[in-house]
Amino acid sequence: MKAICTALLLLLAAPAFAGEMYSWTDANGVKHFSDSPPPKSVKAERLHVRGGVTTATPAEDEEADKDKAGGPAMAAAAGYSAEDIKRNCSIAKQNLATIEANKLPVDAEGYPLDLDAAKHRQGQLDKANQQIKLFCTQP
Repeated sequence: MKAICTALLLLLAAPAFAGEMYSWTDANGVKHFSDSPPPKSVKAERLHVRGGVTTATPAEDEEADKDKAGGPAMAAAAGYSAEDIKRNCSIAKQNLATIEANKLPVDAEGYPLDLDAAKHRQGQLDKANQQIKLFCTQP
């Protein structure tokens, strides 16, 4: 039992040990990285690397969120008048309704018979939804 506990402890502690890496630039200007030291004639930088796994989380960017938000305020900032925004919202909704009303023929399993037409239709749906987001959605 003691041997099992010791083995588990060593396995769990292994990622915590730090390793050493070396970085140097050769005569041709190529940057090298290695876990073994370079030749003594080369000036190298010692890098300390920690083991283990880390998880990166995306940084929150308020500007990116504002760009994603869209809406009439963004359209107005782009130079559209209030009348243009209202008219474009109405047209975008009509476009979406027209695209959704025109279904593509499908086979017995529900797959579209014409894949190119299905891709084109999906592109048109995406475009109509983007226009609705830009001209109709309030932030």
